[in-house]
Amino acid sequence: MPSDSHAIVQNRDGRTVLLFERVLAHPPERVWSALTSYDGLLDWHPTPFRLDGSPPIPGARVTFISPPGGPEIADGRLLEYDPPRTLAHSWGDDELRWQLEHHEDGCLLRLTHTFDDRLKAARDATGWHLCLAALSSCLDLAPSPRRGVEPHLPQGWSELNRDYEQRFGIDPEQATPPPG
Repeated sequence: MPSDSHAIVQNRDGRTVLLFERVLAHPPERVWSALTSYDGLLDWHPTPFRLDGSPPIPGARVTFISPPGGPEIADGRLLEYDPPRTLAHSWGDDELRWQLEHHEDGCLLRLTHTFDDRLKAARDATGWHLCLAALSSCLDLAPSPRRGVEPHLPQGWSELNRDYEQRFGIDPEQATPPPG
């Protein structure tokens, strides 16, 4: 899967699974820091979080800190923590799994997002697609598009969301609307 490719949607055990792969031009250790440190998350993640414990262990609380005007997310649980390879945690009723491995160009990141409501697949794929682009920009030390900004739909959201609705065969009238 190329570094800017679209998500793949699958059905696993009755749940919807979004799969992303991105090659990032940075070592896994640097990407890990952006995935697990609150300051790193502020630049690209829709709801940055803090992991309880030092070091965090599976079962520990994941506290999401919503930006002003952003969605409130209930605390999650850490499911797996293996630096700098695997971070898995709940996010509401969803599960997120971030896997990193060395790649000749830096790091291969795999994101697996598992949830129940297939009608939100296009919306969530659009969000993660844009967030992973922001993560890549932040790692490249580009100015952060998110830090200190009120939540809003990023440029290109609507077009990308329509594309995902078509790719996933989701009727726009039934699709979960964008946040906000």
